[in-house]
Amino acid sequence: MGNLFDGYALDGFFDEMFTAEGQPHPHYERLFRRLSELSRADFDERIRLADISFLYQGITFTVYSAQEGIERIFPFDLVPRIIPQGEWQFLDMGLRQRVTAMNMFIYDVYHEQKILREGIVPADLVLGSQGFNPLMVGVDPPGGVYIHITGTDLVRDEQGRYLVLEDNGRSPSGVSYVLENRAAMKRAFPRLFERSSVLPVEHYPQALLETLRDVAPRSADQPTVVLLTPGIYNSAYFEHSFLARQMGIELVEGRDLIAYENRIYMRTIRGMQPVDVIYRRIDDAFLDPLAFRAES
Repeated sequence: MGNLFDGYALDGFFDEMFTAEGQPHPHYERLFRRLSELSRADFDERIRLADISFLYQGITFTVYSAQEGIERIFPFDLVPRIIPQGEWQFLDMGLRQRVTAMNMFIYDVYHEQKILREGIVPADLVLGSQGFNPLMVGVDPPGGVYIHITGTDLVRDEQGRYLVLEDNGRSPSGVSYVLENRAAMKRAFPRLFERSSVLPVEHYPQALLETLRDVAPRSADQPTVVLLTPGIYNSAYFEHSFLARQMGIELVEGRDLIAYENRIYMRTIRGMQPVDVIYRRIDDAFLDPLAFRAES
């Protein structure tokens, strides 16, 4: 059987694995050698086994427009994207700076609006946006943070430079698939991972929990954190349940919560329990039937 890379074409775009001359980039050489040992049939079989594993574990997402069935196995790429340490440090620094700037922008928009008054950003572009909520003017969120979790989509241009495609700052999803993909990759190429210095991702749920606890009221010594989901029919429900389980917090729907005397409580078999932090995975428009969309 032929080599996995037989007939592989470089089409003039930036290629993650190969240089323009068709040679593997230095950080891909070890993976290239390992993949070159596989036939196409071997490669396809590993993908098939990974898909079966995902299916049995319920690692799926929902496609509402599908004609036949709505559950899909999350696409798994057996060839990982390798980012060298120097590039990753550059991205990490730039993304931190970007999220900080976005938080400062939102704070200004809901307070002094200097960026609008000085014409740096057109006022009608912001004030006329569906995302602008006049009720938030003057509101100070805990720690002054509006965006606690964001998903930034990156692309490469033809020279390999990283560019931001968009920022998902409201209800970003996908991190659970990153964690599961890493586990699947380790099963597919165990020796390759053992011999490589790959940064871990398994700590993400704990880091997320610490981030959520940091915005709890100061009076809460051991804050109660919950994850608010639209329910089992949401396209990202697997991720909601996965993260709640990994963080050791309750997964709740709107019907599980009640507001009483300016506090939020969770219904439990032991009665009402006060909630300090809600990690909501519901879009703004569907958060409250009185303040937003009636069908929410």
